[in-house]
Amino acid sequence: MITEALLTLTENIIIPFSVWPEGDYPKANGLLDFDIFYNVTGCLRNMSSAGSDGRKAMRRCDGLIDSLVHYVRGTIADYQPDDKATENCVCILHNLSYQLEAELPEKYSQNIYIQNRNIQTDNNKSIGCFGSRSRKVKEQYQDVPMPEEKSNPKGVEWLWHSIVIRMYLSLIAKSVRNYTQEASLGALQNLTAGSGPMPTSVAQTVVQKESGLQHTRKMLHVGDPSVKKTAISLLRNLSRNLSLQNEIAKETLPDLVSIIPDTVPSTDLLIETTASACYTLNNIIQNSYQNARDLLNTGGIQKIMAISAGDAYASNKASKAASVLLYSLWAHTELHHAYKKAQFKKTDFVNSRTAKAYHSLKD
Repeated sequence: MITEALLTLTENIIIPFSVWPEGDYPKANGLLDFDIFYNVTGCLRNMSSAGSDGRKAMRRCDGLIDSLVHYVRGTIADYQPDDKATENCVCILHNLSYQLEAELPEKYSQNIYIQNRNIQTDNNKSIGCFGSRSRKVKEQYQDVPMPEEKSNPKGVEWLWHSIVIRMYLSLIAKSVRNYTQEASLGALQNLTAGSGPMPTSVAQTVVQKESGLQHTRKMLHVGDPSVKKTAISLLRNLSRNLSLQNEIAKETLPDLVSIIPDTVPSTDLLIETTASACYTLNNIIQNSYQNARDLLNTGGIQKIMAISAGDAYASNKASKAASVLLYSLWAHTELHHAYKKAQFKKTDFVNSRTAKAYHSLKD
């Protein structure tokens, strides 16, 4: 269908209905029935799940991404974030953002990586596991700028543009449709996966330029488990950035602790959510004594210990993540007295289970 129908659907339905590039108001033309546009975007939504080759073909389709972005921005401007075709459009963009950095055409990836390669080459011999020099290198690596953002993006360039990042955050804040929320969070999750310059740049835009943490943290408290899981996965990606960790801790630490259950999670979705919450906490406490102290003061360590202990017969991802977090917490020697005062022992943090989990993580 991508081979035979994509271009026809884009040229005859998607572009005319979105009135890209001429119009400012997507649904004002009256040339097409809305249900036709809705059904075609639903078709493209399914097609965008076709895998790597399908994603590449859809990204190359002239006018497709431009029209989808134009339509969604129009519905947001018209205070209609719950428009049902908007959900389809955002789900398409979510799928097209998957593996984006790895699948970009060479003309983009060469541009994006050239400065990054230079820094890696210059510092390659000095990178250790936990030393201060490796931290400095990592900070330098994460400060590599993206190529200058284009004021008039076209096609695939929209997918990582700050305008579209702002668009996703608006939908997270304003839409009540679970799939629209999840797709917007998921697109940001895709764009912040990895440690190259693109994910780093997008993460900094979300946290520092667009104040996106306030919207993301609210999604940790929604009823839909899939939305919650995607929100915490986004936070986990964001928390890998050293320069953002203190801000993430300040805004979200109590929320992260609150979504960790009191007992070992049993469903796959809850296991994934709990593991991501523990790994996010692990990222934000590793380099900060104060963040570790704040975690202690939330009273959440008891829950983390209960999950770390797990089920002797069925250790899972959540138990492993909780064990890694406990081992990291003991590394803050300044807190040993505070732990003792809170009735904790060294063996609560460092034991065969937590040591095995911690050392099994190879960056």
